[in-house]
Amino acid sequence: MAAAVVSASTGVISTLLPKLSRLIEGEYKLQKGVKRKIKFLKDELTSMQTLLVKLSDKEETLDEQAKDWRNKVRELSYDIEDCIDLFTHKMSKGTGAEVNLVKKTARKIKKIWSRHKIANIIEELKARVLEESDRRLRYKFDDPATNSSQVVRIDPRLPALFVEAERLVGIDGPREEIIDWLNKDDYAQQLKVVSIVGFGGLGKTTLANQVYQKIKGQFDCSCFVPVSRNPNIAKILADMLRELGSCVDPLDDERQLIEKLRAFLQDKRYFAIVDDIWSTVAWELVKSALPQNNLNSRIIITTRITDVAASCCSSLAGYVHNIQPLSHQLSQQLLFKRIFCDVSVCPPHLEEVSHAILEKCHGLPLAIITIASLLAGKSDKDQWEQVYNSIGSAFSHQGMKDILLLSYYDLPHHLKTCLLYLSMFPEDWRIQREELIWRWIAEGFIAEVRGQTVDQVAESYFNELVNRSLIQPIDIHYDGRAEACRVHDMIHELIVSLSAEENFASIVEGQSYNGGGQKVRRLSIQSEQVGDEVMQEIMDKWSQVRSISFYGLREHGIPHLQELYSLRVLDFDYSNHLGNQPVKDIGSFFQLTFLRIDSWEVTELPEGIGDLRYLQTLDIRRSGITKLPPSIGGLQKLVRLLVSYTCVELPDEIGDLQALQELPSTYHNCSIKIVEALRRLTKLKTLGIRMPDRQQLGCDTGRYEEALKSSLASMGKHGLQSLRITKSNILEEEFMDILCCTVPCLRELCVNGTSITRLPKQMVSLVNLTYLGLFTR
Repeated sequence: MAAAVVSASTGVISTLLPKLSRLIEGEYKLQKGVKRKIKFLKDELTSMQTLLVKLSDKEETLDEQAKDWRNKVRELSYDIEDCIDLFTHKMSKGTGAEVNLVKKTARKIKKIWSRHKIANIIEELKARVLEESDRRLRYKFDDPATNSSQVVRIDPRLPALFVEAERLVGIDGPREEIIDWLNKDDYAQQLKVVSIVGFGGLGKTTLANQVYQKIKGQFDCSCFVPVSRNPNIAKILADMLRELGSCVDPLDDERQLIEKLRAFLQDKRYFAIVDDIWSTVAWELVKSALPQNNLNSRIIITTRITDVAASCCSSLAGYVHNIQPLSHQLSQQLLFKRIFCDVSVCPPHLEEVSHAILEKCHGLPLAIITIASLLAGKSDKDQWEQVYNSIGSAFSHQGMKDILLLSYYDLPHHLKTCLLYLSMFPEDWRIQREELIWRWIAEGFIAEVRGQTVDQVAESYFNELVNRSLIQPIDIHYDGRAEACRVHDMIHELIVSLSAEENFASIVEGQSYNGGGQKVRRLSIQSEQVGDEVMQEIMDKWSQVRSISFYGLREHGIPHLQELYSLRVLDFDYSNHLGNQPVKDIGSFFQLTFLRIDSWEVTELPEGIGDLRYLQTLDIRRSGITKLPPSIGGLQKLVRLLVSYTCVELPDEIGDLQALQELPSTYHNCSIKIVEALRRLTKLKTLGIRMPDRQQLGCDTGRYEEALKSSLASMGKHGLQSLRITKSNILEEEFMDILCCTVPCLRELCVNGTSITRLPKQMVSLVNLTYLGLFTR
């Protein structure tokens, strides 16, 4: 059975189907006729889901009719799930003992009304499902002959093979570096392989072709073959034979073609370029046709995928060449050469705007060439500034877009969804890896995998996007993990465009809004000020919004967030003198799973925070909150509690958070009650505490130490992995020895403010330790 996840391909059908099953089987006292209709919905949506997955696999060839049907079904799935969620929430309210008979009676009447209302809504939804089912039969989306475009697509990489050398910039150094390595005698006569790897548009094919043109004459025979994303291996092998000068029988299968290639090349020194490899499977098949004949033969492959590049070199004498963006100077030369036919010529009045344009291109040759084509023939500064201001739409130039789309179409469904979600962050934003992972989880994008936590699965998705050169890792940690990432401007422009097309996310940037006439499902306001008309347009469509992010909203008050019953993710980043007003009604968002408040104006959380029974992440590190309300103990699904780096007072109810795994920055002096409460947090993996000094504890020092030892032993037994203790003179050498023995699974240990002068003897028992920080007073 497929994992129940939210997907850009199938909407929320995967998560909706189990909910429909529970309605049919559950104790909601629905009429039999209503249950039959719900079963009909479930059966139809199951069939639609299968077709949606098929359509997603051939997304690049879908016609407009198929796309329209796909979009309508996805929107329908959202509407049905929102309806079911609201109904089950209302039916579950007040299920505990009612003290007041009047309240109990009123609750029963409301439930009867809810059952009646759901029956009417299900009837309406059934009619919509029937309409889409009829359209499916009418237009035969299942028929391969009718559900794809007949347009023959031209390979967007072809122009790179026919660029004159004198028109290139910055190619000489990398070309000579690769040629020097290929000509070295360090592996005698052994076959050598170079993998050129990098982001789409960096010039991998151009570089490989320049090497090929310069040295192919040194070999007995040579060939340059493109592989592409969905390779026809038999055709590739036949093309290799033809280019090498051998005859091809049209009836030959893959095995026969491999045998012919091996026989032809066995006694020859050959040079092969295998361009645009997307998988190790394709490489292994091509490699099997290229014999290791100890005649000093050479192979160059190009790929966008880091793992594929490494794999191509792993079993042979290999070298991975990571192609780099052009420096600012070389970028300037390429721009001027394309526009003015001279690397050093630029009218003085255009110099400043040319620098600004190049900053946007980030050294990507394809971007610079595209911009140059728009600037050609324009000599006025105003015209150049106009191009600069519309640089996002310039990056949508069809040739560039086609190259970038190759990477997008190659992604599996789950990675397409995760990549599109990055459109929710502003351009050039430093995206924290952990925050991104938590938001993916909160949105329901991450599938459960046996033997892995959802965090580990999500991190593997992050790493795969890095591996495919779609996001740029930054701030590499000591263990090799990236602390954050950025999205290249061109990729960002692409995913913002795709998000709008698929109504995946609505983006407000400046005074522009990319939403159409559809409902707002996810909203990101990436502007300090938003016009009243734009804000009203959004509010008219956002009753079923699932995710809202405010980035830097300053001059326009945050709209009153009310009755947003579908909201899962809420990210506040604002400063507009509204104080606690925006979070006043936070407890009404019963579906909320992720809440981040980035505003020092917010100084307290309402008691209603305890009603958020699905909340997994509460991040108030950059807020003015210094005390958490007792109702926090009601957050039974809270996994991570991230509080301010200033003093934050925890309530005694902290021990009620049975799902809590991360409490990394508790910088309030922990009382004995709090320390004892920590013992009950059996799932805790990360803990940071600020301990009082002996002078503050006085005669309670001994009791405090015992409570701390007991809690650490309990957490150690249940797998505590990261411990940070700040400002304490309790931690003497004897206590540190005890700590090392009681928390054997520690991977990170940081003690700040201790008086010890040597490493504890028992430190050797921490066999999993990867980071140790001991900071004395």
